[in-house]
Amino acid sequence: MKVEVLNLGLSPKQYGLLLGFVGVVCFSFTMPMTKLALGSFNPWLLSFGRVSGAGLVSLALLLQQGKLPLIKQHFRILAGISLGVALGFPLLTSLALHSTSSAHAGLVLALLPLITAILSAVINRESHRPVFWLISASGCLTVLAYVLLRDQVRLQAADLLLLGAAFSAGFGYTLGAKLTRSLSGLDVICCALVVMLPVSLPATAVSWWYQPPVVVHETAVLGMIYVTLLSQLFGFVPWYKGLALGGVAVVSQVQLLQTFLTLIFSSWLLGESIGLIEYGIAMLVIAQIYLAKKVG
Repeated sequence: MKVEVLNLGLSPKQYGLLLGFVGVVCFSFTMPMTKLALGSFNPWLLSFGRVSGAGLVSLALLLQQGKLPLIKQHFRILAGISLGVALGFPLLTSLALHSTSSAHAGLVLALLPLITAILSAVINRESHRPVFWLISASGCLTVLAYVLLRDQVRLQAADLLLLGAAFSAGFGYTLGAKLTRSLSGLDVICCALVVMLPVSLPATAVSWWYQPPVVVHETAVLGMIYVTLLSQLFGFVPWYKGLALGGVAVVSQVQLLQTFLTLIFSSWLLGESIGLIEYGIAMLVIAQIYLAKKVG
């Protein structure tokens, strides 16, 4: 690790920020790639299939390195991580994207860094000043106001699913960052995915039997491969390593860029219409969450 930092001429904190940014770029493609995959795969098959595929790759990696005993040593926290990032987030986002756009999903998920901070305060007993929570509430109300006005004061089921997905991911991030203090980022996500295999594999088989793909498009396959290998597995490697090197509080702020990047990628890959209001709301939310992190 030290060699890599010295070769790049970066301090550990700078290197952590760089790795965190790489992870965020990987995650920023998740919503549009999920939308592409839904062109051929039903939401249940997509969510359980990506977790199963990533879990099988993880199992092979752990077997090769003789690290399966890590699961027994850290099973309780790994089970929590898997429930958050290997079940809740992929399933809820797949169901939500079945009825909403990738760009809108990225906007609602702008609350993810804030939710992670709240869960970290509860789980890790971190304390923050009152102004932190005041700014945090302002960010939540901004997103909620946009969603309600867009739908003429009617909250859609997809928005509730996305909020649930944000809480699931925040929970998994919080526990994952905690475990990364003693394990590598690759070990953490691989073990969590293997823990979920007894659930994800049968669920994948049932989902395929219930509603197999009628026509498999190349773009859908590309989307499935991306969310399986990068969104669900290897994107967590630089993300968790960055958290360990640069510190959770500092590196997690890089994720504030994810909403803006998701809007850009959704417009580029899917041709979704992105107006000035979406960009404006995204930047406003990012500014509010950044301030909350700054004063917290």
